[in-house]
Amino acid sequence: METLRSIDVSDYAGISYSESVGPAPQLQWIEIGQLAVDEAYQRGITLSGRKQVRAIAQGFRWTHFAPVIVAPVEGGRFAIIDGQHRTTAARLRGMKSVPCMVVQADGPEQARAFSAVNMQQTAVRPPAVHKARLAAGDATALRLNAICDEAGVRIVDNTPANRMKRGDTVAVMVLYNMERLYERDVLVTALRAIVDAGDGNVGLLKVEPISAYCDVFARRQEFREHPAIIDSLDDFDLTAAFNRMQQAPRVAGQHRWRVLATDLETFLDAARKGMMP
Repeated sequence: METLRSIDVSDYAGISYSESVGPAPQLQWIEIGQLAVDEAYQRGITLSGRKQVRAIAQGFRWTHFAPVIVAPVEGGRFAIIDGQHRTTAARLRGMKSVPCMVVQADGPEQARAFSAVNMQQTAVRPPAVHKARLAAGDATALRLNAICDEAGVRIVDNTPANRMKRGDTVAVMVLYNMERLYERDVLVTALRAIVDAGDGNVGLLKVEPISAYCDVFARRQEFREHPAIIDSLDDFDLTAAFNRMQQAPRVAGQHRWRVLATDLETFLDAARKGMMP
């Protein structure tokens, strides 16, 4: 199947452009020893940044390495405008030089460029990352996708709330967490309990309901094994329970979804009791 898409700018009418785009950059490999960080506008590497550096170094691959944006400064060195963390990771990995995009910029323009690059970065949404992991054959992504297929769940992106259908969710990160924390049967049952009930609880495959349902079905095996329990959830008003959870006062050190889990467990206990001979 064809997956390549050309760049299309037909829907970008009415843009006014600056008069000049500035000098064209050059691409070249530069020794890391020639690169420096200008602390006049650059931040230091924080504790979380150090974790990021470690992660980049541990999984270092050139196919994951974007060129570092630098500007020439006095003394034959280059100031890093963007790429401090990945350059540090490359040095940690033992690399002597890195690919750089060299731009002509004085100190103030470097600071403006640093700000612009960081402000203009487009965060990749988790559903798009999941799609990429699937395309790469990532084992966890493939397992999660199989679980979703079995449960009637579809991970979607860029879908407005009013166009969501039964089983649609954007809460992919919580799904990855649940896949890591619970057995497959727990996650499949929890997801089915949400999407198979009533009208499908459209739009409620969110972090809190998924977390609450997984918690209850993991702790209460008898709920998973009772054939009529899922059917009883046609009478459980998840929307009302979700609203009660949002309105409940916060308890320090307790996840908000615990309120929803208590509601669900109380309902299922009563339903199971009514099913007993």
